[in-house]
Formats: sequence, C-alpha cells, structure tokens
Amino acid sequence: MFQGSLPASTGKKHVYEANEQNFQQRVMERSLEVPVVVDFWAEWCGPCKTLGPVLEKLAEEYGGAFELVKVDVDKNPRIAQAFRVQSIPLVYAFAGGQPVDGFQGAIPPAEVKKFIERLVPAPEKGALEVAREAVEAGDLVTAKAAFEAVLRDKPEPAAAGEAHLGLARIALAGRDAAGATRHLDQIGEADAQYAQAQRLKGVLAFNADAGEEPALRATLAAEPKNAEAWYRLGATLATQLRYEDALEAFLKVVTLDRGYREDAGRKAMLSLFDLLGAENETSIKYRRRLAALLF
Repeated sequence: MFQGSLPASTGKKHVYEANEQNFQQRVMERSLEVPVVVDFWAEWCGPCKTLGPVLEKLAEEYGGAFELVKVDVDKNPRIAQAFRVQSIPLVYAFAGGQPVDGFQGAIPPAEVKKFIERLVPAPEKGALEVAREAVEAGDLVTAKAAFEAVLRDKPEPAAAGEAHLGLARIALAGRDAAGATRHLDQIGEADAQYAQAQRLKGVLAFNADAGEEPALRATLAAEPKNAEAWYRLGATLATQLRYEDALEAFLKVVTLDRGYREDAGRKAMLSLFDLLGAENETSIKYRRRLAALLF
C-alpha cells in the first residue's frame, strides 16, 4: 500500500504529477486511501488549459479530500495507451484502486464540481469563503456578517487583514467613513493587505464631496456642463467603489473645466489610478483617454 505522500511536484497543494514510473503508486495505490482524480492533458491542448485551473481550484477548496494528478500524454504515451486516451482533456476518478467515473472535454465549471461531488462530499464553506462569494454577488449584508464572523474566530493575520479590508470597503460603500477608517487602521505594515488599505484611505477623501446620486444625475440632466456636479458625482461613485463610473465622471470634469478646483478632475483620476494599480485594465483605459485629452 502507498505509504506517506509523494512530493507535489506542481508546487500546488493536493496537485501532483505522475509519469510511467510512479503512476501505479501515485494513482492506483494512493486511491486505496483517498480518491484520486487524473487529468490527462498536453501543453498544446487549449481546452486542457481551461479545465486544468478549474480542477486545481477545486483540489485546493476540498483541502485534500481528493488528490488531483496530472498526466502529460505526450510524455507518457504508455499510460495514455493503457487508458485508451484518444482525445484530451480526459478526466478519470479513481477510488479503491479502480476508475469509478470520468468525463471528456472541457465541461463547464459547474459540471466539473458536480463530478467531484459524486466522488467526495462538498466541503463546508468557511466564513471567509462565504464573505468572498457574497461580495462577488453584490450581497453586502451577507458579506458584512461573514467578515465579522471571521474576526470573532480570532483568525490568522492574513485572514484578519482580508476581513478588515472587506469591512472597510463595505463601510465605505455605506458612506461610513469612520467605520472604514477604523477597520483600515487595524491593518498593519506587515499585513499583505497593507498597500491596498493605504490606497483605500485615499478614497475616503472623496466622502467630503459625495452626494446623492439621483439628485446629482437630475442636476446633470438639466445642466450637462456643470463641472461641480460632475465632480461630486465622481466622488459619490468612488465612495461606492464604482471606479470606472467615477473615472468617467472625473474625465468629464477635465473635459469641461481644467481649472476647476485647480485641476481637481485630473488629480482625482490620478488617485484612482494609484488605487487600481498600473496594470489594471480600467486604469490603463482611462490613462489613455486622459492622455489623449490632455496632449
């Protein structure tokens, strides 16, 4: 029987590589102890590069409840021949030393997850994962409760930093500058989120000019060249973390009145570029538009 664990040569937790020398041990024998999912792939295979990350993400989420083993069919033709691999990607699930399920092709992520759930029960979601999913879905009420639950459990520094940053963003979206500042101040220089926290503090400055979006849009409908209203709209949208919309409003200020508050429109855009980061697509897009306008 398989004893111990072979090194994860991929450098990722619960994701391994197998070859013709260790396949028996890495897959067949190991599946006597834990389910093993084998991903037959190749470098030239485009769909493989779509499916692979989905499987790897699930392996991480399941935390070792199953192991993912990747087999490059070009480097291991005898394994491919033994399993009659004619088209890739091809995935087999092994349990008890035998293949028990499988599928071919880059199926949608939801279907991949169902495949894994037939093999092992889905793991319970932690509070941090619930919070992330809620933020992505725009459910800030659930996200707030989940982030607060993370902090109640006295988490590791990385999780605490992420929770404080998440709560700061939620507070900022609710115009609670004091609450946002309180959470941002909990993120120290040693935390991975420190740089993001410092940039988010820059957004807090927009609170002084933020207003009610419907009223501002009504003003602009009547006075489309009102630079003050455009600036206040941009500030309002920035506090809601709607950065692209905010940049559009600030660009309008630059277009209408470069002298407004000593070039406040351009300066506001620069602060958002810094927040988003130089490589962000929205940042790149609006830097180009600003440059085209100025030069």
